[in-house]
Amino acid sequence: MSQALRIATSASDRIKRQQLRRMKSVATGLLVISAVTYLIAKRAEATGAPMWVSFVRAAAEAAMVGGLADWFAVTALFRRPLGLPIPHTAIISNRKDAIGASLGEFVGENFLSEEVVRDKIRSAQIASRLGTWLRDPANSKQLTDELAGVISWATSRGDDDDMAEVIEESFRRVAENFDVAKPLGIFLTKAVENDAHTPIVDMLARAIEEWLENDPARAKGWIDKQLPSWLPGIGKDRAGEWFYERLIELSKEVQVDVNHPIRRSIERLLHRFAEQLQSDPIIIERVNAAKMRLVDTPEVRRTISDIWISTKKTLRAEAADPKSELRARVTTLLANFGARVTADADLQLTINVAFEDATAHLIDRYRDELAGIISDTVQRWDAGDTSKKIELQIGRDLQFIRVNGTIVGALAGILIHAVGEFVIR
Repeated sequence: MSQALRIATSASDRIKRQQLRRMKSVATGLLVISAVTYLIAKRAEATGAPMWVSFVRAAAEAAMVGGLADWFAVTALFRRPLGLPIPHTAIISNRKDAIGASLGEFVGENFLSEEVVRDKIRSAQIASRLGTWLRDPANSKQLTDELAGVISWATSRGDDDDMAEVIEESFRRVAENFDVAKPLGIFLTKAVENDAHTPIVDMLARAIEEWLENDPARAKGWIDKQLPSWLPGIGKDRAGEWFYERLIELSKEVQVDVNHPIRRSIERLLHRFAEQLQSDPIIIERVNAAKMRLVDTPEVRRTISDIWISTKKTLRAEAADPKSELRARVTTLLANFGARVTADADLQLTINVAFEDATAHLIDRYRDELAGIISDTVQRWDAGDTSKKIELQIGRDLQFIRVNGTIVGALAGILIHAVGEFVIR
């Protein structure tokens, strides 16, 4: 069983304890005065005192009864009166856990309900207040400074090597679960429809032309290898020369004629490949496999981690410099955002509704956990300390019950005695 949690005493508790002691003294003093008055009046009656003394005795007697009854009731909440094991006393100490559970349930149902939270947020007009606060340059700069502190703290935590390994593994998991083939097919389709491939075709045609003209020996040698081996030597040379010149002419034609058959063939090929990327399981599997081979190369993994380390260092340096460009831009953006929110009622409504929905969702999802904090905390408290703590908070007011009981008892005693003397007789 875990050890009970002792409740710390604050300066406010010490002040309340002094006030409680004073109020207890007042209530007890009235009870003592009532008892002394009763004894004096009782003795006076025995020696033939005037009739009015009987009223004093009756008032004092009833005051004692009322004061004692209320003393017992108030004391029984926190401890056993006179230390006697009377049933249903020391209620708070004995029922601490049940009280904590009931208090948590009460708070959850009445203070953490979605309707209450929504009404409170709606009446707070958070967006308007936020905009008014942010548009003040001093406030936007203060918020920027706080954000800079958070960034500096966050970027100084953790080992770079460990973080780089985490980022690399996270990137690989994301890449592994991401089907790149279908988005690539959609992108390729849109690119061809918007003639985005045209510059690439122009570049390829120009590159072929330059290669043929700048390196004819190698080009003709490649053409010679493509021709049938059974051609005679002179026929092969002439055929090769003809193919060489025709290739140069063809590359120039492709560059000039935007409707050249080769261009149309390339477009059809790209369209077909784009469709396969989106529908052909074999092509999709091959593209994704190629993607993972690329992701698993040491160069790519190192690049990902290097980007993180470089970004972190840059952020830390910019956040640490009060005059950095980043901090200046963030301050300006926050101030401009505040001014826009203040002037735009629709934006205010959007922000308020979003904040209201988000808070209501969190409350609805975690209401039991939030309310459970109360019951769990009370359950861990020491029973004696809990009783003393609650007595400090409400005990002074409860002493007024004792005072009122004494006074009301005295008045009731006078009334009852008067009825007995003047009505019944």
